[in-house]
Amino acid sequence: MAEGGGALSLLCLAASSGVPLFCRSRGGPARQQLPFSLIGSLNGVHMFGANLAVGLRGASAEGARVAWRGYHDSVTLIALSSEPGASEAALGRLLDAVFSAMVLVLGLEELVPVRNVERLKRDLRGCFGLIDRLLGPGEHPGVLAGCLESAVPPPGPPRDALQERLERFAGAAGTGLGCLLGGGGRVLLATPPWWALPPPDGALLAWLLGGAPSPGARDLPLYLPHGSPTVPHRLLVLELVPGVVVALLCGPSPSLQHVRTQLLPQFWAPAVEQLRGCARPPPAPLPPGVLAYLLIDLKQRRSRSGVTPGGAQGGLLPPRRRGAALRRFYALVAPHYFPEAGGGPDPPGGGARLCYVAGSSHAACALLRPPLLLLLLLPPGPRQGLRRVARAALAALAPP
Repeated sequence: MAEGGGALSLLCLAASSGVPLFCRSRGGPARQQLPFSLIGSLNGVHMFGANLAVGLRGASAEGARVAWRGYHDSVTLIALSSEPGASEAALGRLLDAVFSAMVLVLGLEELVPVRNVERLKRDLRGCFGLIDRLLGPGEHPGVLAGCLESAVPPPGPPRDALQERLERFAGAAGTGLGCLLGGGGRVLLATPPWWALPPPDGALLAWLLGGAPSPGARDLPLYLPHGSPTVPHRLLVLELVPGVVVALLCGPSPSLQHVRTQLLPQFWAPAVEQLRGCARPPPAPLPPGVLAYLLIDLKQRRSRSGVTPGGAQGGLLPPRRRGAALRRFYALVAPHYFPEAGGGPDPPGGGARLCYVAGSSHAACALLRPPLLLLLLLPPGPRQGLRRVARAALAALAPP
């Protein structure tokens, strides 16, 4: 979720005492431990405002921005960023996602209230892998908007057959919550109850699965931060073919061994060829010249994104930097021009809105056609024709 270029640090403190619980930066432990005086000052100004019934949420200085969030009068999270395009809204969504990650791993009752600081420090180490992924560049710009990242499902009859097979497989395991995921944790297909999960929970589960090792089978205990923060669940994850996994969210039963040895061969062995086709999805049918895209369904809180390989000649932005550039563009325009994309109310009325920025290595445009918001990364050039390209891309990605 963090952007490339500049520094990003995250502080977690016990709200009542101000004792630091952990400090992380983009990519792992803080490269340079922040001075305790700075940590104390940042927490002190937040506590001072709280004592006066003033909610301090963000502050900015030249080249830097700070955001504070308090959770249940128990934990305070602080983000410090010198990254281009950082905004209080984007940092606030990052802090919300980090606290949700803490609840996902530990459960709300372990965090509220803080009973034993030293034990909590040890327990929080189990969250660092997921938190570091949230701080890192990542693959999914849609996570910024709290969206569940999806992939293009197989077309027509194969999709319907796999959907039916997935629902029967989940039912045989005693749960209605199941999904198929492709590379990077993108959801290919899911049962209706999985789609009905609170969008932040679904997005965080996909983010967790996208960063975990794919081979084999895993049984992960977790909590749903918005759906079930105090009652634990089990996430069973099994690889079907390279690049495609099936995940089940269930209770104490069934055992992972039963699912792996009994249900997996019964339901998925006949569909191996179809699953291999899912592991090699065709490229998105985009107009020529599109470098990267992000499509957000604001009503269903789902997103799809992709980066076009190659095309770095002539001074264009290389593929490895396009995802970060698209996230910076989203962070720049969403709070000001498309507040509904950050979780606000549905936009009034219909029609389309377009905004555009340009640089030396790329241009970017955003087209809103409720309930869809499309962001494109394009080669630099004149603005003429941008609306036509954006409309053509939207029609290709989301045909009427």
